[in-house]
Amino acid sequence: MGIFRSSKRLALGIDIGSASVKVLELSTAGRGFKANRAGVEPLPKNAIVEHRINDLRLISDAVRRAVHHSRSSRKKVVVSVPQTHVITRTINLPAGLAEREIEEQVMIEAAQQIPHSLDEVNLDFEVSGGARDGSDDQITITACRKEIVEDYAAVMELAGLKAMIVDVGLSAVERGYGFVAQTLGDSLEGRAIALMDFGDVTTRLDLFVDGRSIYGREQNFGGRILTENVRSRYGIDYREAEALKRGGDLPQNYEQDLLEPFRQAMAREAARSVEFCLSAQLGMDRVDALVISGGCVQIEGIAALIESHVGVPTVLADPFGSGSAIKADKLVARYGPSMIKAAGLAVRGAR
Repeated sequence: MGIFRSSKRLALGIDIGSASVKVLELSTAGRGFKANRAGVEPLPKNAIVEHRINDLRLISDAVRRAVHHSRSSRKKVVVSVPQTHVITRTINLPAGLAEREIEEQVMIEAAQQIPHSLDEVNLDFEVSGGARDGSDDQITITACRKEIVEDYAAVMELAGLKAMIVDVGLSAVERGYGFVAQTLGDSLEGRAIALMDFGDVTTRLDLFVDGRSIYGREQNFGGRILTENVRSRYGIDYREAEALKRGGDLPQNYEQDLLEPFRQAMAREAARSVEFCLSAQLGMDRVDALVISGGCVQIEGIAALIESHVGVPTVLADPFGSGSAIKADKLVARYGPSMIKAAGLAVRGAR
């Protein structure tokens, strides 16, 4: 089970978020992919706490239900650990080294640069090339504490599945963003595109240039704020509040009293995140476009409202949209804005 190693068997992509489990099955189709099977299952509150698995049994049950809803028969899976638990270091080595030689150098560098005993971490590396002097390869070393990786593998085992690859969350998002970028039309070479994911507890902005994230920042804001407001206002429990919020069966004053203030808060958070990004001394004086993802972006008119606050073109992120290499049927396509990471995981199990 590796971080960058390829799977030789067909596998599902499974994204475990703080509020739901998202399952996606991709298959190769010509030069692209087809997505005919997907499933989403909500997670109980506090099943994930501070990006860590808090209840193996609850999450494995949700995974099992999501796979059942997807109607996939695959038993091998690709999952990811949150970026907050990942340590990444980059080194340069002479081009053309044998893999054994690279591994030896990686272990030496990791022992010096990883702030944990190597016995306590899962370690992997990727040769990406591109060192500035042209004669070296760039090696990305990635490490995660074994207990974190083992929790995700244990969830899959309890659900009757086997984790073939435990990926890095940001790497999966970068691959998923690649499909989103294909839907944006014009060439994006050299352009700065911000991807903002509105999660249940946190919201994250990544700035992409030429397909790679060069900046990332999380803030404590998410859809749970709205759920808690619904729960408090109408005197119901959390699960019922979440169900009512998703189903839209709420009193008439809901939109004016609760939904509209939350929409405005989303727009302010987006504007603040972009401001932080531009002040991070990246050599960027503007963001060319903003793409937004997550369950909250299904709120009607939210892209236009955010655009009015941020001042840059804003669209929903959809890895299944027109121009993407992934062709999805209608039942799968409806999940598009929530499936970026899942798409980045599933593509590793499609070959």
